[in-house]
Amino acid sequence: MQKNFTIGMAGHIDHGKTALTKALTGTFTDRLKEEQEREISIEPGFASLYEDDELAVSIIDVPGHERFIRQMIAGVAGIDLFILVIAADEGMMPQTKEHIEILSLLDITDGIIVFTKIDEIDEEFFELVSLDVQEKLESFKLSHLPIYEVDSLSGRGITELKEGILEKINNFKDETPSDAFRLPIDQVFTITGQGTIVRGTVFDGEVQEGDELILLPIGKKVRVRQIERHHEREKTAMKGQRAAINISDISHEEIKRGDVLVSNSTFSVSDRLDVNLSFVEHIKYPIKQRQFVKVHIGTSEVMGRVIFFDRNQISPEERLSNVYCQLELEEKVVANRGDRFIVRRPSPAETIGGGWIIDAQAKKHRFGKQTVHKLKQKSEGTPRERIELVLKEHLLLSKENIARLTSLTLEQIEDERILRQVTKDLYTLQSTYETFQEKMITLIKQYHEKYPMRQGINKAEILSALDEYPEALIESALQNLQTKEKVLLEQQFVRLVDIKPTLPDAWKNKLNQIEEKLIKQNIDVVKWDELFLQSDIPEEIQKDFYYYLLLKKRAYIFDEDRLISAKAVHRAITTLKNDTSEETFTLQQARNSLHLTRKNLIPLLELLDELGITERIDNERRWL
Repeated sequence: MQKNFTIGMAGHIDHGKTALTKALTGTFTDRLKEEQEREISIEPGFASLYEDDELAVSIIDVPGHERFIRQMIAGVAGIDLFILVIAADEGMMPQTKEHIEILSLLDITDGIIVFTKIDEIDEEFFELVSLDVQEKLESFKLSHLPIYEVDSLSGRGITELKEGILEKINNFKDETPSDAFRLPIDQVFTITGQGTIVRGTVFDGEVQEGDELILLPIGKKVRVRQIERHHEREKTAMKGQRAAINISDISHEEIKRGDVLVSNSTFSVSDRLDVNLSFVEHIKYPIKQRQFVKVHIGTSEVMGRVIFFDRNQISPEERLSNVYCQLELEEKVVANRGDRFIVRRPSPAETIGGGWIIDAQAKKHRFGKQTVHKLKQKSEGTPRERIELVLKEHLLLSKENIARLTSLTLEQIEDERILRQVTKDLYTLQSTYETFQEKMITLIKQYHEKYPMRQGINKAEILSALDEYPEALIESALQNLQTKEKVLLEQQFVRLVDIKPTLPDAWKNKLNQIEEKLIKQNIDVVKWDELFLQSDIPEEIQKDFYYYLLLKKRAYIFDEDRLISAKAVHRAITTLKNDTSEETFTLQQARNSLHLTRKNLIPLLELLDELGITERIDNERRWL
């Protein structure tokens, strides 16, 4: 398989990056009319340095002017190696230093130092410049990098530099390939007859013609029509390659720089990020709590606020690293754990720091050292600790999302043996599952204690009481408790197996008296609320007692306002059977037998039909 590498050309404006790129590749990367007129790079330029069956190397020429730092950051995002260009007649300049800081914050630490315009100065002057640069490289911890001296116009040193680049690349260690494709977009345009085209450097995975992709953050599905690399049509594009992709089913107006093409939904779209943030050495002004900043992630630039949890500001004299904090963004970005970012002050413009994302689906946290400790654990903890922290925060995740949020492999997650499957694709912690089941049992038990006469708690009430938990977790826990014979689900009611409806001790005697009164009234019963006229029994207890008698089959609904005791019904059945020896009886025979008015007789006979004791056939009823 062909290995692909991208080299970023960084350095101050007018130090010869574009000329060096042309000398190395033969390609003039300032393609825009404005770039050619002003003789400065505005957008990143791209050129192929080397390609054979085993290796492909591209160069990105990023803008050096301070006004185009955004384009510079977008250009170097995703590079493997940098070439730091320093003009021999000027040495290190402000943008040289800022580019070094940005590369360091993006964790791009391997590179080559190149002095350009070497033919334009004498040896004595260059020696002074070289010494000054060496001192500054030491302060940036870059003094170990190889240094080349070239002149792009005469070609001096170009062959040696190219050989040095290829030698360095051949010594790179192979990385474990990522399955999921990701391409942050840095250019979007349209060509008549072809439609929408996006460009970018492939961060992860690979893509083929015909593949269906998702444009994030809007979540729109698109299809790959064509792929080009360095103006040549290709069937595939893979990690490390610069690619132009013609996509269908979308207008170029729906896409902007910073959007991301991905192959599946395992990438996070979020406007809140937990981060590990480090700051540059020389900050001009304090960075205050919730201060507005520009955040650069991949090729996107969004406004946001820095939220500290253990301080209210960072002073200019402080040089801090590994500050655990949060970025609250004004727009959603596409990011994963481990992605690097840059933070800049919008005005006055300066790079103030950068770092990496701990959690790309962060939630709000409280101010305090406890939050900092939790973020540190999420950042540095063992695989088990990181899994536990992520699942305590998100409760239910697929294994793929656990891997993404913890930067662990699926094998590492399996090895910990701490997951509990909840649905086909979702998992939680075994400890969380067990604790949640105990919480559910406690909830049901408390319900029994509060409402001892009721059949059980309505399932809908469980869902409402535990609404901070995913419904899938509640359903799974209920099913598991049923399987273990700890709860019973009767219609929509849930009760503990060893608890049955009973009268409350505080009202037991008075309720028994009400039932006795109901029994004595026989069939000529009064309305339900009239039974309680002389009692101090609360209305809620009266209502529960009503349904308790029905549940226990000690009474039946007689009509809209009345219950009738089961004993009265059974006495009426016995009497009616004794007085009607035939298989059927009429309404008049029932009236003569029971001596009831129509007000009580009709409800009684309809109740017997409902209970399946009799069946009405025209004007008669048949015993069943």
